[in-house]
Amino acid sequence: MAELSRRALAALAGAAAPTAALAAGQARSETPIERFELTPKDMPGIPRIAYAVARGDTVYTAGVTPFTAGGDASAPLGDVGQQTRLVLAQIDRLLAKAGTDKSKLITAQVWLTDMANFAAHNAAWNEWVDPDHPPVRACLHSPQLWKAGMLVEVMVTAAR
Repeated sequence: MAELSRRALAALAGAAAPTAALAAGQARSETPIERFELTPKDMPGIPRIAYAVARGDTVYTAGVTPFTAGGDASAPLGDVGQQTRLVLAQIDRLLAKAGTDKSKLITAQVWLTDMANFAAHNAAWNEWVDPDHPPVRACLHSPQLWKAGMLVEVMVTAAR
């Protein structure tokens, strides 16, 4: 049988310590989860979600689209530049409610229904994003978003 090094034994003992403490009845310290702007319970066809969730020093948003739950779903949505500006204004509002702002963005995921709109979307994005603190970002094609006429959806993660 191979002999374990002191380092390996220390690592095993360290990994077992939390399990032993929990088995002995000690409670684990939980970081609270804060939820912001939950969708109404009585909106048929709309999922019950929080538009932003914070845990510790990290804030996560749901995919944000130009339509805000409770808004006028029949209102014209505009071109991709207009829609992007609407989405980014909503992200600003969500981040503020969670105690942060766009200068602390870590990641962003963008979905466009037509990659021909990439340059127009980027123009609106570049007007908005903090030029000294941009996040990492992925931009993907999604053939259809949840409402006809929607051209863009954005989801971000930020530090507090």
